[in-house]
Amino acid sequence: MEQLLALFPLNTVLFPGGVLPLHIFEARYRQMISRCIQLKQSFGVVLIREGEEVGGTAEPYNIGTTATIQNVLRWPDGRMLLSAQGERRFRIREIVQEDPYLVASIEMLDEESTPDAEDLARQVRELYTKHRDAIAHATGVTQPMEELSDDPIIMSYQLSDQFRIINYSKQQLLEADLDERLGAIIEAFDRELRFLPPPPQLPSKTSDGPWTLN
Repeated sequence: MEQLLALFPLNTVLFPGGVLPLHIFEARYRQMISRCIQLKQSFGVVLIREGEEVGGTAEPYNIGTTATIQNVLRWPDGRMLLSAQGERRFRIREIVQEDPYLVASIEMLDEESTPDAEDLARQVRELYTKHRDAIAHATGVTQPMEELSDDPIIMSYQLSDQFRIINYSKQQLLEADLDERLGAIIEAFDRELRFLPPPPQLPSKTSDGPWTLN
């Protein structure tokens, strides 16, 4: 059965589980969001490949994330503020409508864990802690550590969403399969750790007697 989804092309990448604040001011997207709210439907967030957010039709990448609408605030002039909660990845099969907004025939891209995912996730958790400690040592500021999910899939999306990288690189993480995504996260942490001074190591006890911190 064909599944149709209204699309919102943006200069950002939304991952499953991520939250995206949106200011809806163009008439076409006010119409789209109002229809989604009325029919209790999701819409699709897709990164723009070519074109602009405002104005004409933008060409999106083929893989995006469905989003549910939350916390809608309507202004008297018709504008809306809302939060979009990322749900599931999807692939565009065909654009079936371009005016007033894009609608596509899509297929969902569900993920399952793999035999290697648990080991890769363990490496990611270790590097995440090392990276946090190295940042704290370099800056003198300890940032609160986000609790990572025990599910490798969810964890991979959590960290992909956190990375401060260009949109094209985030899109590659969104499109990657689980093992590729975890591997890319490991490489990113390794790369950053090479440029950060390691935190000091506590001396170990020796047979000469107890150590001190002086």
